Amino acid sequence: RSPCTSMPAEAQVRLGELVTPGWEKTVGLWLAGTCGMLFSMIAIGGYTRLSGSGLSMTDWRLEGRRLPWTQEAWVKEFEEYKKYPEYQRLHSGKMELDEFKRIYFVEWFHRMWGRTAGLLFAGPLFYFASRGILRARLGLNLTGLFGLGLSQAFVGWWMVRSGFDPPEKHTPTLGPNQRPRVSPYRLASHWTAALTIYAGCVWNTLSLLRPSPSAMHKSAQ
Repeated sequence: RSPCTSMPAEAQVRLGELVTPGWEKTVGLWLAGTCGMLFSMIAIGGYTRLSGSGLSMTDWRLEGRRLPWTQEAWVKEFEEYKKYPEYQRLHSGKMELDEFKRIYFVEWFHRMWGRTAGLLFAGPLFYFASRGILRARLGLNLTGLFGLGLSQAFVGWWMVRSGFDPPEKHTPTLGPNQRPRVSPYRLASHWTAALTIYAGCVWNTLSLLRPSPSAMHKSAQ
Protein backbone atom coordinates (compact mmCIF):
# COMPACT_ATOMS: atom_id res chain seq x y z
CA ARG A 1 0.00 0.00 0.00
CA SER A 2 1.38 3.44 -0.92
CA PRO A 3 2.28 5.72 2.03
CA CYS A 4 0.04 8.36 0.56
CA THR A 5 -3.14 6.33 0.15
CA SER A 6 -4.34 7.17 3.68
CA MET A 7 -3.97 10.90 3.07
CA PRO A 8 -6.72 13.14 1.71
CA ALA A 9 -6.44 13.81 -2.00
CA GLU A 10 -5.49 17.45 -1.39
CA ALA A 11 -2.57 16.41 0.81
CA GLN A 12 -1.37 13.99 -1.85
CA VAL A 13 -1.48 16.76 -4.43
CA ARG A 14 0.56 19.09 -2.23
CA LEU A 15 3.17 16.43 -1.52
CA GLY A 16 3.23 15.68 -5.23
CA GLU A 17 4.48 19.24 -5.72
CA LEU A 18 7.61 18.30 -3.74
CA VAL A 19 8.51 14.74 -4.74
CA THR A 20 7.31 11.92 -6.97
CA PRO A 21 4.40 10.17 -5.18
CA GLY A 22 5.63 7.24 -3.12
CA TRP A 23 9.01 8.84 -2.31
CA GLU A 24 7.82 11.11 0.49
CA LYS A 25 9.05 8.93 3.34
CA THR A 26 12.39 8.04 1.73
CA VAL A 27 13.31 11.63 0.97
CA GLY A 28 11.89 12.81 4.28
CA LEU A 29 13.96 10.35 6.31
CA TRP A 30 17.10 11.32 4.39
CA LEU A 31 16.44 14.95 5.25
CA ALA A 32 15.73 14.02 8.87
CA GLY A 33 19.14 12.33 9.02
CA THR A 34 20.69 15.44 7.53
CA CYS A 35 19.03 17.52 10.26
CA GLY A 36 20.67 15.29 12.85
CA MET A 37 24.06 15.75 11.21
CA LEU A 38 23.58 19.52 11.11
CA PHE A 39 22.50 19.69 14.75
CA SER A 40 25.56 17.70 15.80
CA MET A 41 27.74 19.91 13.60
CA ILE A 42 26.50 23.02 15.39
CA ALA A 43 27.04 21.35 18.78
CA ILE A 44 30.58 20.29 17.84
CA GLY A 45 31.27 23.83 16.63
CA GLY A 46 30.15 25.18 19.98
CA TYR A 47 32.40 22.77 21.83
CA THR A 48 35.30 23.68 19.54
CA ARG A 49 34.93 27.33 20.48
CA LEU A 50 34.39 26.73 24.21
CA SER A 51 37.38 24.39 24.44
CA GLY A 52 39.67 26.95 22.79
CA SER A 53 40.46 24.61 19.89
CA GLY A 54 39.36 26.66 16.90
CA LEU A 55 42.68 28.34 16.11
CA SER A 56 44.89 25.28 16.40
CA MET A 57 44.90 24.48 12.67
CA THR A 58 46.66 27.28 10.82
CA ASP A 59 45.85 26.29 7.25
CA TRP A 60 42.77 25.19 5.31
CA ARG A 61 42.14 22.89 2.35
CA LEU A 62 38.77 22.39 0.71
CA GLU A 63 39.35 18.64 0.38
CA GLY A 64 40.43 18.32 4.01
CA ARG A 65 43.51 16.58 5.34
CA ARG A 66 44.45 13.65 7.53
CA LEU A 67 45.84 14.04 11.03
CA PRO A 68 49.63 14.28 11.34
CA TRP A 69 51.00 10.74 11.49
CA THR A 70 54.51 11.25 12.81
CA GLN A 71 56.09 13.07 15.71
CA GLU A 72 57.90 15.33 13.25
CA ALA A 73 54.61 16.28 11.59
CA TRP A 74 53.04 17.11 14.96
CA VAL A 75 56.01 19.24 15.93
CA LYS A 76 55.76 21.10 12.63
CA GLU A 77 52.07 21.90 13.23
CA PHE A 78 52.85 23.01 16.77
CA GLU A 79 55.59 25.33 15.54
CA GLU A 80 53.15 26.92 13.10
CA TYR A 81 50.65 27.46 15.91
CA LYS A 82 53.33 29.22 17.96
CA LYS A 83 53.57 31.99 15.36
CA TYR A 84 50.14 33.40 16.19
CA PRO A 85 48.68 35.51 19.01
CA GLU A 86 46.71 32.77 20.77
CA TYR A 87 49.83 30.82 21.66
CA GLN A 88 51.99 33.90 22.21
CA ARG A 89 49.55 35.59 24.60
CA LEU A 90 47.94 32.64 26.35
CA HIS A 91 50.15 29.57 26.12
CA SER A 92 53.73 30.70 25.53
CA GLY A 93 56.07 28.38 27.41
CA LYS A 94 53.15 26.63 29.13
CA MET A 95 51.54 24.41 26.49
CA GLU A 96 52.98 20.96 25.88
CA LEU A 97 52.74 19.05 22.61
CA ASP A 98 50.18 16.60 24.03
CA GLU A 99 47.82 19.45 24.92
CA PHE A 100 48.24 20.89 21.44
CA LYS A 101 47.36 17.49 19.95
CA ARG A 102 44.11 17.50 21.91
CA ILE A 103 42.88 20.89 20.69
CA TYR A 104 44.14 20.17 17.18
CA PHE A 105 42.07 16.98 17.05
CA VAL A 106 38.92 18.82 18.15
CA GLU A 107 39.27 21.37 15.35
CA TRP A 108 40.23 18.70 12.80
CA PHE A 109 37.20 16.59 13.75
CA HIS A 110 34.91 19.62 13.48
CA ARG A 111 36.11 20.33 9.95
CA MET A 112 35.96 16.72 8.79
CA TRP A 113 32.50 16.22 10.30
CA GLY A 114 31.31 19.18 8.25
CA ARG A 115 32.76 17.68 5.08
CA THR A 116 31.11 14.35 5.88
CA ALA A 117 27.75 16.05 6.38
CA GLY A 118 28.18 17.82 3.05
CA LEU A 119 28.91 14.57 1.19
CA LEU A 120 26.00 12.73 2.83
CA PHE A 121 23.73 15.55 1.67
CA ALA A 122 25.18 16.07 -1.81
CA GLY A 123 25.22 12.40 -2.83
CA PRO A 124 21.52 11.64 -2.28
CA LEU A 125 20.57 15.10 -3.55
CA PHE A 126 22.27 14.36 -6.87
CA TYR A 127 20.69 10.89 -7.02
CA PHE A 128 17.15 12.08 -6.31
CA ALA A 129 17.48 15.04 -8.67
CA SER A 130 18.95 13.00 -11.54
CA ARG A 131 16.12 10.47 -11.31
CA GLY A 132 13.47 13.18 -11.31
CA ILE A 133 12.27 12.28 -7.83
CA LEU A 134 12.53 15.86 -6.59
CA ARG A 135 10.06 18.33 -8.05
CA ALA A 136 11.34 21.75 -9.04
CA ARG A 137 10.21 23.49 -5.85
CA LEU A 138 11.92 21.12 -3.45
CA GLY A 139 14.92 20.69 -5.74
CA LEU A 140 15.52 24.44 -5.75
CA ASN A 141 15.10 24.63 -1.98
CA LEU A 142 17.62 21.88 -1.34
CA THR A 143 20.07 23.14 -3.93
CA GLY A 144 19.96 26.53 -2.25
CA LEU A 145 20.66 24.93 1.12
CA PHE A 146 23.55 22.97 -0.36
CA GLY A 147 25.02 26.15 -1.85
CA LEU A 148 24.75 27.91 1.50
CA GLY A 149 26.34 24.92 3.19
CA LEU A 150 29.21 24.91 0.71
CA SER A 151 29.77 28.59 1.36
CA GLN A 152 30.10 27.77 5.07
CA ALA A 153 33.45 26.13 4.36
CA PHE A 154 34.81 29.43 3.05
CA VAL A 155 33.04 31.56 5.66
CA GLY A 156 34.39 29.28 8.39
CA TRP A 157 37.98 29.76 7.22
CA TRP A 158 37.38 33.51 6.79
CA MET A 159 36.26 33.51 10.42
CA VAL A 160 39.17 31.40 11.69
CA ARG A 161 41.67 33.46 9.70
CA SER A 162 40.66 36.55 11.67
CA GLY A 163 41.87 34.82 14.84
CA PHE A 164 45.44 34.85 13.54
CA ASP A 165 45.47 38.64 13.61
CA PRO A 166 45.99 40.67 16.77
CA PRO A 167 42.46 40.94 18.24
CA GLU A 168 42.76 44.71 18.45
CA LYS A 169 42.50 44.79 14.65
CA HIS A 170 38.91 43.52 14.69
CA THR A 171 37.65 45.04 17.95
CA PRO A 172 39.69 48.24 18.37
CA THR A 173 37.17 49.79 20.76
CA LEU A 174 37.92 47.16 23.42
CA GLY A 175 41.39 48.51 24.04
CA PRO A 176 44.84 46.88 24.10
CA ASN A 177 45.93 43.44 25.35
CA GLN A 178 42.75 41.64 24.33
CA ARG A 179 42.35 37.89 24.47
CA PRO A 180 43.01 36.39 21.01
CA ARG A 181 39.81 35.27 19.33
CA VAL A 182 38.04 35.32 15.99
CA SER A 183 36.18 38.40 14.83
CA PRO A 184 32.78 38.40 16.56
CA TYR A 185 31.19 39.74 13.37
CA ARG A 186 32.55 36.87 11.29
CA LEU A 187 31.53 34.42 14.00
CA ALA A 188 28.00 35.82 13.91
CA SER A 189 27.90 35.37 10.13
CA HIS A 190 29.02 31.75 10.42
CA TRP A 191 26.58 31.00 13.24
CA THR A 192 23.62 32.66 11.52
CA ALA A 193 24.22 30.77 8.29
CA ALA A 194 24.45 27.48 10.20
CA LEU A 195 21.11 28.10 11.92
CA THR A 196 19.55 29.10 8.59
CA ILE A 197 20.66 25.86 6.96
CA TYR A 198 19.39 23.82 9.90
CA ALA A 199 16.03 25.58 10.00
CA GLY A 200 15.61 25.19 6.23
CA CYS A 201 16.38 21.50 6.42
CA VAL A 202 13.91 20.97 9.29
CA TRP A 203 11.22 22.87 7.39
CA ASN A 204 11.62 20.73 4.27
CA THR A 205 11.73 17.55 6.34
CA LEU A 206 8.47 18.34 8.09
CA SER A 207 6.87 19.35 4.79
CA LEU A 208 7.31 15.74 3.68
CA LEU A 209 6.86 13.78 6.89
CA ARG A 210 4.34 16.04 8.65
CA PRO A 211 2.29 17.97 6.07
CA SER A 212 0.47 21.06 7.30
CA PRO A 213 -2.88 20.48 9.05
CA SER A 214 -4.64 22.59 6.42
CA ALA A 215 -3.57 20.09 3.77
CA MET A 216 -4.47 17.03 5.86
CA HIS A 217 -7.81 18.22 7.23
CA LYS A 218 -10.09 20.68 5.53
CA SER A 219 -11.58 21.63 8.90
CA ALA A 220 -8.20 23.17 9.82
CA GLN A 221 -8.49 25.76 7.09
